[in-house]
Amino acid sequence: MKFIETLLISNKVENLLYHNIRMNTTRALFFGKEPIDLKDFIEIRENKRVRVLYDENILKVEYFDLKPREFKRFKIVYSDIDYEYKYEDREKLNSLKVDGYDEIIIVKNGFITDTTISNLAFFDGSEWYTPKTPLLKGTKRAELLENGFLKEKDIKVEELKNYKKFAMLNAIIGFYEVEAGRVEF
Repeated sequence: MKFIETLLISNKVENLLYHNIRMNTTRALFFGKEPIDLKDFIEIRENKRVRVLYDENILKVEYFDLKPREFKRFKIVYSDIDYEYKYEDREKLNSLKVDGYDEIIIVKNGFITDTTISNLAFFDGSEWYTPKTPLLKGTKRAELLENGFLKEKDIKVEELKNYKKFAMLNAIIGFYEVEAGRVEF
């Protein structure tokens, strides 16, 4: 089984602590391996997206130019998919995408989880909330929870109308705000 970490390099590796925690937790659980530090495997190349492929060892490090993306149309999709770890194989996750939409919002067991590429956060007018049960506990989500910007909460589809806007969050796009009216049921 193989896993990936996708990191952002600006003038340094962003969120390195959280990437190391997630990768080393995965390596310990699946392979019984001791922690390593991603900084020992990554070269600083400004404004790049880095993809690290690993199993018990680092297998490959790839660098890509950053390509801005725009997300305007979202579709709610119901699934019982399991994506607790950042697996290299994303076939099941990608199969949920719907043509004509920029991204989907996955609902599992009646609760909002994630998109195929990001965690989510919802703004009620005074606070930002992230689903208590995401598919994958992302590194940007971990950072924003730890610094108190986000609070965890179970969020049902029918509660989406209570939020003024939402955001996609991941290591590459950061905190990408979207108007709430962009979601189709």
